[in-house]
Amino acid sequence: MIDVLGLTVHLYGLLIGLGVWVGLELSQRIYPKFKKEIEDAFFWALIPGLLGARLYHVIDFWDRYYRDSLWKIFAFWEGGLGIWGAIAGVVIGLYIYSMVRKINMWSLLGSFAVGAPVAQAIGRLGNFVNGELYGKNGEPLFAYESILNLILFVILWNAAKRTRKGGNLFGIYLAGYGLIRVLLEGMRPNEIIWRVGEIPVAIIFGCLAIAIGAWIASGRARDSQ
Repeated sequence: MIDVLGLTVHLYGLLIGLGVWVGLELSQRIYPKFKKEIEDAFFWALIPGLLGARLYHVIDFWDRYYRDSLWKIFAFWEGGLGIWGAIAGVVIGLYIYSMVRKINMWSLLGSFAVGAPVAQAIGRLGNFVNGELYGKNGEPLFAYESILNLILFVILWNAAKRTRKGGNLFGIYLAGYGLIRVLLEGMRPNEIIWRVGEIPVAIIFGCLAIAIGAWIASGRARDSQ
């Protein structure tokens, strides 16, 4: 925490906010003709994204942190946002916005997908501030994921120069981030991993993201272009 003019500012939240702002700016720079639509859609996606992120985290750490301290569910400043929940919430928010405004949903998803890895890379620094996301042997998983997210951004940035098909871009993002999580998840301490049987839920979601992302990127999803 830092004090600014007598106000307490939590660095975790500040970094998350900075990441979101940078990601949004990048999306608008790549799609300048749709700057207003991207900005409007952001506010429709913000609340569902935050709620989804928090819900995923609370479920993930229910037994460890929240079962006996329900008030902590609302302590956002202490950290605790699950990216899969955030992605699901944002997709729902953008879908609703596209239906209300009659805008192609895939174009919105594609524009947001390009900036998302940078937002996540910056947001992961919040885990460093909170002393979170280290591996079994002390590996700085937050740093590994930030670097891999920046690589994913470069891939998406170059893909966006060659195509404006939103489905392709969103599919690449989804499959790429799914692969990142599958690669890193096995390095996390076993005692803090949400599992189904012996399989970490994040790996299940990662594999699903790879499969669904590849399907969308290939153009097989209806109206994905």
